[in-house]
Amino acid sequence: MSDKSDKSDKSDKMENIGEIMLKMIDKLAGKESNLKLSFQDLTLDAGPAKVKLNGSIVLDVLYVEDTK
Repeated sequence: MSDKSDKSDKSDKMENIGEIMLKMIDKLAGKESNLKLSFQDLTLDAGPAKVKLNGSIVLDVLYVEDTK
């Protein structure tokens, strides 16, 4: 497999993960729910710097109606 194919596969997977998370957030909204994302050895590659993270993020899912 070429390097370009590997990068394309990774971006496709990330889009799928994003879509799945949006669906989960929509289902949890308005139910006073939290979404906890846990990760281990998550590598963030930002140009010359690479950082490995371990931990979790808790999202409080709320929807607010716009007033007109």
